Amino acid sequence: MQQTIDTREIINVYYGTTSGNSSRLAFQFADEAIQHKFIPKIFNLKEFNSDQFIQSRLNIFFVSTYGMGGPTSDAIDFNNWLQSKDRKQNELQGVHFSVFALGNTKHEHFCGMGVKTDARLEELGATRIFKLGKGNSCDETTDNDYSVWVESGLFATLESLSPLISVPANQVQSSIYRIKEFDNVDVIVGETLSFQAQKYKESHSLKIIEIKELRKAPSLGNSTLYLSLEAQNIPYKAAQNIAIYPENSEENIQELCSMLNLDLKFFFQIETKGNHPFQTPISVYNYLKKYCDFLGPITKKQLYTLSLLVDDPKAKEELKFVSSHKGREQYDTDYLQTRQCFFNLVKKYNIKNIPLEQLIELCPLISARYFTIASSPLKYPNKIEIIASELLINKERLGLCSQFLRNVKVGQEIKCYLQDSAFQVPQNPQAPILLLGIGAGLAPMRAIIQEKDEYIEQNKLDQSPFKGPMTLFFGCRTQNDYLFKEELEEYEKNGTLNQLKVAFSREGQQIRITNFLDVEFVNQFLESNGVIYVCGSTQMGRDVQISIENMFKQIRKVMPYLAYRKVNELEEQKIIIKELWG
Repeated sequence: MQQTIDTREIINVYYGTTSGNSSRLAFQFADEAIQHKFIPKIFNLKEFNSDQFIQSRLNIFFVSTYGMGGPTSDAIDFNNWLQSKDRKQNELQGVHFSVFALGNTKHEHFCGMGVKTDARLEELGATRIFKLGKGNSCDETTDNDYSVWVESGLFATLESLSPLISVPANQVQSSIYRIKEFDNVDVIVGETLSFQAQKYKESHSLKIIEIKELRKAPSLGNSTLYLSLEAQNIPYKAAQNIAIYPENSEENIQELCSMLNLDLKFFFQIETKGNHPFQTPISVYNYLKKYCDFLGPITKKQLYTLSLLVDDPKAKEELKFVSSHKGREQYDTDYLQTRQCFFNLVKKYNIKNIPLEQLIELCPLISARYFTIASSPLKYPNKIEIIASELLINKERLGLCSQFLRNVKVGQEIKCYLQDSAFQVPQNPQAPILLLGIGAGLAPMRAIIQEKDEYIEQNKLDQSPFKGPMTLFFGCRTQNDYLFKEELEEYEKNGTLNQLKVAFSREGQQIRITNFLDVEFVNQFLESNGVIYVCGSTQMGRDVQISIENMFKQIRKVMPYLAYRKVNELEEQKIIIKELWG
């Protein structure tokens, strides 16, 4: 007699991501869906198939926002299809959906992509089966926000739409990986890779040709590195983004392997009915080095799994509690805010019995970190320069990428890929340019200045997209943090920069660059049809926004509630162009 199993229907799970958070939650949701007897199929939005989507019934979206409420790079084609005027009324009738949007409340367009996706799907006739969820990365509450969303009735709603049915057991797909030992390490196995794995495979390997510290008195967490990467035959653009894949340190790899009794030299292949998360065959060592993010923020899935493995009854109860909906406040205060990670908890609880396949399921893939290129291809066609500030976690340890970049050596190759940034050349080449940057936010400004300088050097300023006068306002803490001081002052001396002002926030008069943005100056600059480029922290971005709003209120007598909208209109018109972080 054929064995049967109770199951529910297929759920398509889509994600669009930059940093990997949407991907991580999509896979976490898929695991939870399996527990509720659904059959999840996971797709990066780059793989979106409109014909397949229109024929599907249950669809869950995890959507991150990029820039001014727009899509991440992998979701651009999907967004173009969804928002196209070619879409017809009720075209998506019969499609059921729910959206979890990811964003940061420090950004003006919080969860903008998810909000627009949710509204447009309904507008085209699809049925919203559960309320829009929003995850806020500002205070790292995304996981808690996700848990609140799920536990407020999502699966109860899904189960009401999809009753259990009995099907032959061999028809039910499983998302669980199986590990197979692989002896012939020289054989390359043909695999269907996930979008992220394919992205990694196709990324460039660039050699480091120079590394140096830019600050005069660096310390742990107060360091800014300059890296020059060999980039022959790799066309790039000034102020474009470069995404770098960091790797785990030898020390941490050895320690984790020792704790979990893993054999670093063991070669394995993954067997799965879905897309492969990374290319195999691979050694345990290379998996841990290149792919396994065991230092990222601890997830509730990881906590729940650890609760099943820990021996101490009190610890078992606590881990189980904080992984639940009821424990969300303790999860936030004791685990997220203190930056607990999988590695530290395995060490703390002396856990030794996590199989390799379970480790692969528990730990997300290491995501690429984005930097804005600090050089111009016109001046340096065969190298890419970047500026990287260190991130200190809990005042005691560096973030994964900071740790990686601190330890890399000249001659070493790093994996990376290029991606367009928010920075674009002005629509009017004659436009005056105002560059506002703090700290490592100087990177795109330096690239733009180099670009103009090289046109001048070649006596081709008439061909430059930056023909107009150029001003730089740069902010840092002290003279010790003044990056590229001699270089910038030389650009002012030779006329590439018409004006250079530096604000030291912890020295002398202790001013910030927004002190240079008095209402008269801002008004005159915008009246001259100038373009403003901004790069720095989200706090700095808000301060610049307020300075420009004040001009509208005080000089142009715009009502306070309309001033904010006026600044947003300038952004939409690419008169203000921003890239912010944190």
